[in-house]
Amino acid sequence: MLPLPANPRYERKFLPQEFALAEVLTLVRRHPAMFREVYPPRFVNNIYLDSPGRSDYHDHVAGVPNRSKTRVRWYGAPSGHIAMPVLEQKVKHGHVGGKLSHGLPGLWLNGDGFDRPVTNFLQAATLPDHARARLSQIEPVLFNRYRRYYFLSGDGNFRLTLDADLQFGSVSGNAGPHSLISKPSVLVVELKFATQAANEADGVRNRLPFRLARCSKYVLGMDTLNLAAF
Repeated sequence: MLPLPANPRYERKFLPQEFALAEVLTLVRRHPAMFREVYPPRFVNNIYLDSPGRSDYHDHVAGVPNRSKTRVRWYGAPSGHIAMPVLEQKVKHGHVGGKLSHGLPGLWLNGDGFDRPVTNFLQAATLPDHARARLSQIEPVLFNRYRRYYFLSGDGNFRLTLDADLQFGSVSGNAGPHSLISKPSVLVVELKFATQAANEADGVRNRLPFRLARCSKYVLGMDTLNLAAF
């Protein structure tokens, strides 16, 4: 298991199933923590990688305390020339987690299957030894994308993101952005804060009228596409 990165943080996830997107945005903007939008909404794209036996998936489903997941992330269009992709390894130890990020050179995806071009691209990339060792054991398994809204509390101690327009697709064969499955009713709110702000977190969290939940978009996508039947 990889060690936690510097500056670990807590992440609390909420599923506001009974609210529409506009209502959630209004509630966040009216929160006493004075959340303000700090970045324009944008689409986030991810290709998740896992072992042939889907060990990361099963660790998340089982709630294994020390677990990780690996993805290639970029912003904007789902295919074409990807200017600034990033390899991310998310590590969680108990209730805290962090990310190890490695910038990658530009990548071209034509939208007709992501598995082979991404695998070849990662094999040729210059990466630290620990990332290279992990990549030798995993393969692309899932593509997802969503529109993310970004907020920061007035005191700067709490970040909040809202993910909407969730879409999932296979990475293999002729699959690509043209064959995505949408989950328009699913919204995911994440409250993120450093360990130093833990004492204040309950006051912020309790003023969010949403259901606190375990929610992995990776697990949701795998289940949606029935890719985890091992």
